[in-house]
Amino acid sequence: MIPIKAQIINGAKWSSFSTIIITITQIIQFLLLGNSLTVQEFGMVGMFTTMIIFAQIILDLGIGSAVIQKEKLSNRQLSTLFWINIFFGIFLFFALQLGSPLIASFFHEKELIKGISLLAWLFLFAPMGQQAQYLLQKELRFQTIGKIETVSVLLSFLLLFVFLFKSSVEPIIAYVASQVILYSLKGFLYYVCYRKIWKPAFIFDLSCCKEIFSFGIYQLLSRLVNRIGGNLDVILIGKFMGMEALGIYSLVYQIVTIPVLKINPIITRVAFPVFSKVQHDNAQLTDGFIYMTKMIAFITFPLLIGLLALSDLFIALMFGKEWMDAVPILKIMLVVGILRVLMNPNGSIILAKGKANLAFYWDAIFMVIYGVALFLAVLSEHLIVVAWTYAAVSLINFILGRWLLDRLINLKWSLYMKSILTPFLLAVFITLVAFFIKTITSFYLSSATVLSLAIAVSAIVYFLLLKKFLLNKKGTSFLN
Repeated sequence: MIPIKAQIINGAKWSSFSTIIITITQIIQFLLLGNSLTVQEFGMVGMFTTMIIFAQIILDLGIGSAVIQKEKLSNRQLSTLFWINIFFGIFLFFALQLGSPLIASFFHEKELIKGISLLAWLFLFAPMGQQAQYLLQKELRFQTIGKIETVSVLLSFLLLFVFLFKSSVEPIIAYVASQVILYSLKGFLYYVCYRKIWKPAFIFDLSCCKEIFSFGIYQLLSRLVNRIGGNLDVILIGKFMGMEALGIYSLVYQIVTIPVLKINPIITRVAFPVFSKVQHDNAQLTDGFIYMTKMIAFITFPLLIGLLALSDLFIALMFGKEWMDAVPILKIMLVVGILRVLMNPNGSIILAKGKANLAFYWDAIFMVIYGVALFLAVLSEHLIVVAWTYAAVSLINFILGRWLLDRLINLKWSLYMKSILTPFLLAVFITLVAFFIKTITSFYLSSATVLSLAIAVSAIVYFLLLKKFLLNKKGTSFLN
């Protein structure tokens, strides 16, 4: 195994351990919220999540990627960047406090005011640990990062559980409070853990950070337009179709993006700093990217494609029959989930090559395309139309993204498709197995038993197939 693969695996080992715990915890939290909140309140959760995403991007300013990508940074530079994060955190706090009535008015939902005002508090505490997090990631210290994130998620979940079942706090406010604790605690722990190695000095010298800002500004703008494009659906549905439609859409969207948000980062978080170290060697970058893509596909494809066969049972049992309107939307949006899983690693290559400006222009173009397409779709007032539109534009983005990688690292389309063909075929096969089991057992077994049996048998079949296809006769991994 060549060094770049070894580095990805070593980092992913620690990253995956924490991510498994975090993902299980957050899935339980997701199920609790789905059963505790009304459809309208779940729409508000989607709105709060969007606000957190945008505020975090503004707070980051593209600095994080610059810190990781640059080989050497002085104490003067790091200290200046630290205080910039702190100042922008204070700015966001007051901006959200003062702007909450305007945001609530835009979405015709007065209940948003109280939640936004509470949410703003996390930006007073989260910034203190951002530089430490970037430096830990740069040094590939994913064991420390994993411990911090695991502790923070578990404690915030405990708080949410207490608020939901042991107090009179409104469920939607309980959710917001748990998010404030989550991000504030992470910021504090990152700062404390890295303080022995580096702590900020009282230095503020913008002139020494010009090179960082030149890289960071494109990354900031790229992430902003990417997130605007990625959240235009939430904004437009909330504005023109109401919180109930947004609630159904948010539930579906969170289900299909679990892999890209929870599983992909196990590998992509490690890949960026690793790729940055070999940024001038296209052969190693191509090899590492193909390896990463195979790992992601073997893990995520069976989850997303397999859900096609069991979506009706899954929604009814996990969230209740009041959510059954989400089933047809879920089946369409699974296409979006698969494409996002495959597109997500592109950023590691683009940033490792120092092409933050290219990422910005690319994301800006697709933000406009997504925006126009989704605006026309929401005017139909049918979520089915919105879902198909999102899937179609995502497919275009995916195809053109392969062309971009060919230009950057000479990644050929045939090589890429070959890397995902086996995971795709195996996932389709176990989906057919699950559908067959559901069809023949649904007449005389309970829904819960049918779902459990279909998942169990499909999982066993998949692991047996993995053993057969991943190992060749010499016992070496197919991934190599």
